[in-house]
Amino acid sequence: MLTKEELGRRLRMARFERGMTLKDVAARCGMSATHISEVERGKTSPTVGALQRISRALGVKSSSLVRETRVPLSKFTRFLERTKIFVADRDGKPLEIEILSPGIPGGLMQLLRRTSAPGETVTTPRVIGEVVLLCTKGMVRITSEGGESFVLREGDTLQRTMDDGYTETNIGEDAAEVMAIFVSPSLLTI
Repeated sequence: MLTKEELGRRLRMARFERGMTLKDVAARCGMSATHISEVERGKTSPTVGALQRISRALGVKSSSLVRETRVPLSKFTRFLERTKIFVADRDGKPLEIEILSPGIPGGLMQLLRRTSAPGETVTTPRVIGEVVLLCTKGMVRITSEGGESFVLREGDTLQRTMDDGYTETNIGEDAAEVMAIFVSPSLLTI
Protein backbone atom coordinates (compact mmCIF):
# COMPACT_ATOMS: atom_id res chain seq x y z
CA MET A 1 0.00 0.00 0.00
CA LEU A 2 1.27 3.46 -0.93
CA THR A 3 2.14 5.50 2.17
CA LYS A 4 1.52 9.22 2.55
CA GLU A 5 5.30 9.67 2.86
CA GLU A 6 5.88 7.97 -0.51
CA LEU A 7 3.11 9.99 -2.17
CA GLY A 8 4.66 13.16 -0.76
CA ARG A 9 8.10 12.15 -2.07
CA ARG A 10 6.67 11.53 -5.54
CA LEU A 11 4.93 14.92 -5.54
CA ARG A 12 8.10 16.69 -4.39
CA MET A 13 10.17 14.93 -7.07
CA ALA A 14 7.64 15.89 -9.77
CA ARG A 15 7.82 19.50 -8.59
CA PHE A 16 11.65 19.51 -8.55
CA GLU A 17 11.80 17.95 -12.02
CA ARG A 18 9.72 20.86 -13.33
CA GLY A 19 11.75 23.49 -11.50
CA MET A 20 8.68 24.72 -9.63
CA THR A 21 8.47 26.20 -6.14
CA LEU A 22 5.73 25.46 -3.64
CA LYS A 23 4.32 28.92 -4.41
CA ASP A 24 4.23 28.12 -8.14
CA VAL A 25 2.20 24.97 -7.51
CA ALA A 26 -0.06 26.74 -5.00
CA ALA A 27 -0.81 29.53 -7.48
CA ARG A 28 -1.69 27.01 -10.21
CA CYS A 29 -3.95 24.82 -8.08
CA GLY A 30 -5.52 27.39 -5.74
CA MET A 31 -4.25 25.75 -2.55
CA SER A 32 -1.92 27.06 0.13
CA ALA A 33 1.82 26.42 -0.17
CA THR A 34 1.78 25.34 3.49
CA HIS A 35 -0.75 22.57 2.80
CA ILE A 36 1.18 21.36 -0.26
CA SER A 37 4.37 21.33 1.84
CA GLU A 38 2.64 19.19 4.50
CA VAL A 39 1.53 16.74 1.81
CA GLU A 40 5.06 16.60 0.35
CA ARG A 41 6.57 15.92 3.79
CA GLY A 42 4.06 13.12 4.44
CA LYS A 43 2.48 14.99 7.34
CA THR A 44 -1.01 14.78 5.83
CA SER A 45 -2.79 12.89 3.08
CA PRO A 46 -4.48 14.91 0.35
CA THR A 47 -8.11 14.32 -0.57
CA VAL A 48 -8.72 12.88 -4.02
CA GLY A 49 -9.77 16.33 -5.22
CA ALA A 50 -6.69 18.00 -3.75
CA LEU A 51 -4.41 15.38 -5.34
CA GLN A 52 -6.05 15.97 -8.72
CA ARG A 53 -5.58 19.73 -8.41
CA ILE A 54 -1.92 19.39 -7.39
CA SER A 55 -1.17 16.87 -10.13
CA ARG A 56 -2.83 19.10 -12.78
CA ALA A 57 -0.69 22.02 -11.54
CA LEU A 58 2.39 19.81 -11.98
CA GLY A 59 1.25 18.55 -15.39
CA VAL A 60 1.20 14.88 -14.35
CA LYS A 61 -1.57 12.32 -14.10
CA SER A 62 -2.64 11.69 -10.53
CA SER A 63 -2.87 7.98 -11.35
CA SER A 64 0.88 7.91 -12.07
CA LEU A 65 1.55 9.35 -8.60
CA VAL A 66 -0.45 6.72 -6.72
CA ARG A 67 0.41 3.70 -8.88
CA GLU A 68 1.86 0.95 -6.74
CA THR A 69 5.06 -0.22 -8.32
CA ARG A 70 7.67 -2.46 -6.85
CA VAL A 71 10.96 -0.60 -6.93
CA PRO A 72 13.96 -2.85 -7.45
CA LEU A 73 16.37 -2.96 -4.54
CA SER A 74 19.38 -3.02 -6.85
CA LYS A 75 20.42 -2.19 -10.41
CA PHE A 76 23.24 -4.14 -12.06
CA THR A 77 24.92 -2.60 -15.11
CA ARG A 78 27.39 -4.55 -17.20
CA PHE A 79 30.37 -2.77 -18.71
CA LEU A 80 28.97 -3.08 -22.24
CA GLU A 81 25.57 -1.69 -21.12
CA ARG A 82 26.97 1.67 -20.05
CA THR A 83 25.52 4.60 -21.93
CA LYS A 84 27.00 7.88 -23.09
CA ILE A 85 24.72 10.85 -23.37
CA PHE A 86 25.16 14.43 -24.46
CA VAL A 87 23.81 17.27 -22.35
CA ALA A 88 24.33 21.00 -22.70
CA ASP A 89 26.22 23.00 -20.11
CA ARG A 90 24.89 26.41 -19.01
CA ASP A 91 26.56 28.03 -22.01
CA GLY A 92 24.92 25.58 -24.44
CA LYS A 93 28.13 23.66 -25.08
CA PRO A 94 27.51 19.90 -25.52
CA LEU A 95 29.03 17.63 -22.87
CA GLU A 96 29.57 13.92 -23.27
CA ILE A 97 28.85 12.08 -20.02
CA GLU A 98 29.14 8.35 -19.47
CA ILE A 99 26.50 6.99 -17.12
CA LEU A 100 28.24 4.20 -15.24
CA SER A 101 25.20 3.48 -13.07
CA PRO A 102 21.82 4.76 -14.30
CA GLY A 103 20.25 4.69 -10.84
CA ILE A 104 17.45 2.65 -9.34
CA PRO A 105 13.97 3.69 -10.56
CA GLY A 106 12.68 6.13 -7.98
CA GLY A 107 16.20 6.44 -6.54
CA LEU A 108 18.28 9.55 -6.04
CA MET A 109 21.86 8.60 -7.01
CA GLN A 110 23.93 7.99 -10.15
CA LEU A 111 27.59 7.40 -10.95
CA LEU A 112 28.88 9.44 -13.90
CA ARG A 113 32.23 9.90 -15.66
CA ARG A 114 33.48 12.71 -17.87
CA THR A 115 36.79 13.29 -19.60
CA SER A 116 38.13 16.65 -20.74
CA ALA A 117 40.94 17.83 -22.97
CA PRO A 118 43.67 20.16 -21.71
CA GLY A 119 42.27 23.69 -21.35
CA GLU A 120 38.65 22.55 -21.75
CA THR A 121 36.13 24.36 -19.54
CA VAL A 122 32.52 23.37 -18.85
CA THR A 123 29.90 25.02 -16.68
CA THR A 124 27.47 22.65 -15.02
CA PRO A 125 23.79 23.58 -14.74
CA ARG A 126 22.14 24.46 -11.44
CA VAL A 127 20.14 21.57 -10.04
CA ILE A 128 18.85 20.53 -6.66
CA GLY A 129 21.23 17.99 -5.24
CA GLU A 130 24.79 17.16 -4.27
CA VAL A 131 27.80 15.75 -6.04
CA VAL A 132 31.03 14.08 -4.97
CA LEU A 133 33.75 14.62 -7.56
CA LEU A 134 36.73 12.24 -7.74
CA CYS A 135 39.60 13.16 -10.04
CA THR A 136 40.88 9.84 -11.40
CA LYS A 137 43.26 11.26 -14.02
CA GLY A 138 44.89 14.64 -14.66
CA MET A 139 44.17 17.90 -12.86
CA VAL A 140 41.05 20.09 -12.82
CA ARG A 141 39.98 23.32 -11.16
CA ILE A 142 36.44 23.46 -9.77
CA THR A 143 35.13 27.01 -9.28
CA SER A 144 31.74 27.95 -7.82
CA GLU A 145 29.78 31.01 -8.91
CA GLY A 146 30.72 32.57 -5.56
CA GLY A 147 34.39 32.33 -6.52
CA GLU A 148 35.39 29.45 -4.25
CA SER A 149 38.01 27.41 -6.10
CA PHE A 150 39.62 23.98 -5.61
CA VAL A 151 42.31 22.18 -7.60
CA LEU A 152 41.74 18.43 -7.79
CA ARG A 153 44.63 16.15 -8.68
CA GLU A 154 44.47 12.40 -9.19
CA GLY A 155 42.83 10.84 -6.11
CA ASP A 156 41.42 14.12 -4.71
CA THR A 157 37.70 14.46 -3.98
CA LEU A 158 35.33 17.37 -3.52
CA GLN A 159 31.77 17.20 -2.22
CA ARG A 160 29.45 20.14 -2.86
CA THR A 161 25.87 21.15 -3.48
CA MET A 162 24.73 21.74 -7.05
CA ASP A 163 22.47 24.68 -6.16
CA ASP A 164 24.69 27.19 -7.97
CA GLY A 165 26.45 24.81 -10.34
CA TYR A 166 30.18 25.09 -10.92
CA THR A 167 32.82 25.48 -13.60
CA GLU A 168 35.27 22.66 -14.24
CA THR A 169 38.50 23.47 -16.10
CA ASN A 170 41.19 20.98 -17.11
CA ILE A 171 44.32 22.85 -16.01
CA GLY A 172 46.72 19.99 -16.70
CA GLU A 173 48.76 19.17 -19.78
CA ASP A 174 46.93 15.87 -20.38
CA ALA A 175 43.34 14.67 -20.58
CA ALA A 176 41.53 14.66 -17.24
CA GLU A 177 38.90 12.25 -15.97
CA VAL A 178 36.42 13.05 -13.22
CA MET A 179 33.98 10.58 -11.68
CA ALA A 180 30.85 12.09 -10.13
CA ILE A 181 28.49 10.55 -7.62
CA PHE A 182 25.39 12.61 -8.30
CA VAL A 183 22.53 12.67 -5.77
CA SER A 184 19.36 14.50 -6.79
CA PRO A 185 15.61 14.06 -7.22
CA SER A 186 16.23 14.80 -10.91
CA LEU A 187 18.70 12.25 -12.28
CA LEU A 188 20.08 12.26 -15.81
CA THR A 189 17.93 10.07 -18.01
CA ILE A 190 19.11 7.80 -20.76
